[in-house]
Formats: sequence, C-alpha cells, structure tokens
Amino acid sequence: MKKKVITIVCIICAVLIIAGLAVFKYLSDRVPQNPAGTVGNTAGNLYNNGLFCENDGYVYFANAYDSSSLYRMRPDESEMEKIAFTEVASINADGKYLYYYQGGSGSGTGLGFVLSTTGIYRVNKNKTSDAYCLDRVNGKYVLLADNDVYYTSSSDGASLKKVSTDGKTKETLLELDILPVSIQNSTFYYLNNENNLHLMALDLRTKTSRQVLAEDVYMPIIEGNTVYGIDIHDNYSLIRLNTTDGSKTLLDTGRIDLLNVTDSYIYYQTSGSSPQLKRIRRDGSGMEVVAEGAYSNINTTSQYVYFTQFGSETPIYKTPVAGPVNVTTFDRASQAAIAEINKNLK
Repeated sequence: MKKKVITIVCIICAVLIIAGLAVFKYLSDRVPQNPAGTVGNTAGNLYNNGLFCENDGYVYFANAYDSSSLYRMRPDESEMEKIAFTEVASINADGKYLYYYQGGSGSGTGLGFVLSTTGIYRVNKNKTSDAYCLDRVNGKYVLLADNDVYYTSSSDGASLKKVSTDGKTKETLLELDILPVSIQNSTFYYLNNENNLHLMALDLRTKTSRQVLAEDVYMPIIEGNTVYGIDIHDNYSLIRLNTTDGSKTLLDTGRIDLLNVTDSYIYYQTSGSSPQLKRIRRDGSGMEVVAEGAYSNINTTSQYVYFTQFGSETPIYKTPVAGPVNVTTFDRASQAAIAEINKNLK
C-alpha cells in the first residue's frame, strides 16, 4: 500500500512538473501585448535605413564594420557585444523583441538563422539565435506600432502591408509605394505619390486616408501639430509646418536630401556644388555645419548622431547629439568587429 501511494505521488509530481514546464514554455514564447502608443523607432532613423534603435537602456545597431550584423551597446558605447550574425536594417524594438528587415541570409547557429532569407523578422532580445520570419518579402521601411508591424513590400507590386507581432494576421493596407514611418496617434503621415504629392494621413483604425495639408512634403516627421520635412516644390528646402493653421516656416533654402530630428536639433544633408551635413535648432536658429561633403544614414541616439559618407558604409562618423560639434569615427564598432573576426580565427 505504501509503495502504491509513493507511486501515485511520483506520478502526480511528474504530471505537475510537465504541466509547469509546458506553461513556462507557453508564457516565455507568447508575444505579449504592447502598451498603446508603442512605436519601435523614430521616423528620422527609419528614413535613414533604421540602422540604430535605442530601447530600454540599450542601443541596437547594424555594425557596418561586420557586414551589418546586429550589435548591442549602451548609449555611451560601453558594453558593446554582437548579438546576432544576420544582416539587419529598419531596426525596431519593444519590451521583449526586436523587429527588423533582413536583406540577406543569416549565418548564426540557431535554426531560425539557418533558414533565414530576405524578409521581416522578429527576435527575442535575450535569445537572438531564434529568429521568426513574420513575412518573407522584399521591402523596407519597417515600423512597429502598438501590436502590428508595418512595412513596404515590392514582392508583388509596391504596397503598404502590416502583420501582427505574433505573425498570425497579415493584411495589405495600400497599393502605394509610400514611406510608412511617421506615425502619431495611430495615424500614418505620408506623401501622396499617387496624385498630387500633398501631405496625407492614414487612420490605422478606420483604414481611411485624408489630406492633411495641400503641401508637398517629403519625409514628413510629425510631432504634435508640427511637421518637419522637405518642400518638394520649393527647391526641396527644409520647412516646418503647423497642421492647425497651415502656416509654413522656411528653415533652410538649400536643396535637402535627408533629415533627422532630435530633441534639440534638426540634422540634415544639403546637396548641390558644395554639399554639407548641417544642423539647426528646431526653432530655426543656430544653423551650423557638421561636416563638409555628402553624407547619408543619419541616425540618432540619446547621446550621438551617426552618419556615413554617401555611397559608403564605412567609416561610420559620429558627433554628440547636443553641445559643440565634434566629428570623430565610431572606433568602438570597428574594434568590436575586429575582435569578432579574431575570435572566429582561433
């Protein structure tokens, strides 16, 4: 009788352990709901290929010195480490996951990377060897907003698509080639490239579009009732718009190719015979030249602005995001890449 009781107790314990492990696995694998208003990266970074993304005390970035593999560091560039071997761009983050566009095959050790090809991916921040493909498409301009990932796709004609963060639902929203990265209050702001190039807004709840202003604004960055962008019909100049009264302020008359907006400054690239990377305060004062020449990939974090020469992935340059301009190279990233190469040679 005693042996029978012990056997029953052991069976019960085993069942409880198995059930507990199953519950633990379910909870650890479950994609949690994000708080309303979650946005995976800034519009300015995503316009510039989303190579840097700051979230929860870390900066996740594509290290161009190491084939754009995924790295992580603190905003002051300390605690740098390689966390995935895959080539990434359009990096977004929420509390648990990273979302990104992968333009090439991964080379990590996990099954997710062995099978990885071009597409939109989700990966656990603390388990980056296990990537999940949300949609296997050719595209770019990935944006996480609340519990959906929005992205452009060119696989079956230019279109704006979305997929839920758990990958269970997928939908095409617009059959248009737009830049879906400027968002506020569940509304996308974009250029109407189908008809008149006016500033448009797509309500993601009702899936209806409306015209915001009869202004032709490229790369709009919306903050409250203010829009920073490039005026297509005024020599591609840098402008600030007020969506409430429709007023427009000219910030720089030179032709602008790219921009990014920080808490204090607008960083932007001019073109022409003497191209310059410049910055100006958001109120239009304090214009300064950051660097002479043509640059791109203007990405910002809380401490630095990173950029590269136009047409080149390296070297990566940086300057403090506020305070005096002081352009240097992103040496810690190159040093970390060299350390990774040496590690693999051993």
